[in-house]
Formats: sequence, C-alpha cells, structure tokens
Amino acid sequence: MDQNFELIRKFFENLKCSCCDNFFSKDSVEPVRKEENNVIVRITCLHCGKNLGLAILGIDTKEYKNSLKFQEADDLPEEMDMPYDPITYEDVAQAHNFFSELGADWMKHLPGRE
Repeated sequence: MDQNFELIRKFFENLKCSCCDNFFSKDSVEPVRKEENNVIVRITCLHCGKNLGLAILGIDTKEYKNSLKFQEADDLPEEMDMPYDPITYEDVAQAHNFFSELGADWMKHLPGRE
C-alpha cells in the first residue's frame, strides 16, 4: 500500500492477541482502504483466528521518525514484566455495566463536581 501501511504492520508486530497471547505477524494486518490522512486496516490473529476488527490509523511521518522507535526482536528482554493482566471480555462487560448504570447525572461522579 505505502510507507504508512508498513509502519502500521510493524507496530502491530509488537503487540499480542488478547485471546491467545501470541504476537501478531505482518500478515495479521490487512489493508481495507486508504483515506486522505488515514489507513483503515483489518486485524486478525493468525494463531487463533480471532477477528479483532477494523482500526483507523493516521500517522504523521515526521512525528513518527522523531518519537516512535521500534525495537528489533533481538533487542527485547527475554521476559517483559507486564504491570497488569490483559483486558478480558469480562472486564469490558463489567465496565459497560458500570457506565450503563450511572444515569443522566453521571457528571456528579467527576472530581470537583457537585
């Protein structure tokens, strides 16, 4: 597709599937279409087959070159400590229920609001 698509593929190669805990491969990212400032891709785990949906991504190449650096697999530590477990389906369902039950006056729960 273009340079931005290759950067997006590289980005997803550094992420793991929340279902099977395997890293995505470059073939996990399929281009759907390119818009003026965005690339739309479909993400599918090739290990477990989970379709993770569509992602709309925009990349500022200047900013990317200045700030975002990918590590090669050889540079990564053997084992990386993750501060939290991956978000599960149950976590999402609980969050949904929590927000659904807040009601129309939900702003009262924000700090500094009465």
